[in-house]
Amino acid sequence: MKELTIQVDDKLIKILGYSTIEQQLQEFVNQLYLKISAREMLKEIQNIDLENDPKWKVARELAWKEENHKYVKVLQENA
Repeated sequence: MKELTIQVDDKLIKILGYSTIEQQLQEFVNQLYLKISAREMLKEIQNIDLENDPKWKVARELAWKEENHKYVKVLQENA
């Protein structure tokens, strides 16, 4: 892991406090990790063919069997 040094105006530190600035910077770094992860997942998803994946079909069918009562009722009410 690398340590990054940045310059922060003394006025800003006085107004917000050192720990607040440090916390905000850590949250920003955490968001960067999330963005990188999301970008990698999007790249991988493009290579996945869920429509023809046998495991995905089974999972979809099981989910429909468990949850269809919620949607069938609504469809019958709207018919």
